[in-house]
Amino acid sequence: MITINRNKAEEAVRERLRQEREPRMLALDVAYMRALELGEDTAAIVANKQALRGVTEKDLSNLQLVDLAELDLAAALSLP
Repeated sequence: MITINRNKAEEAVRERLRQEREPRMLALDVAYMRALELGEDTAAIVANKQALRGVTEKDLSNLQLVDLAELDLAAALSLP
């Protein structure tokens, strides 16, 4: 009988989300630096970066295993 370790499954999903968010974080870093150079407001960029950082802290325990396996970054960002 095959059993699934829920903790390992959630950690694997968190690692996948980290990898998926990396290019977006890099793009936001560039946008932040450009905004600073131009004296523009950076609040939205900072909020987006914080949301991306916090995605790995989301509670995944309410998700079914099927939903957990299919979870992508956009869906994870919308979780409470």
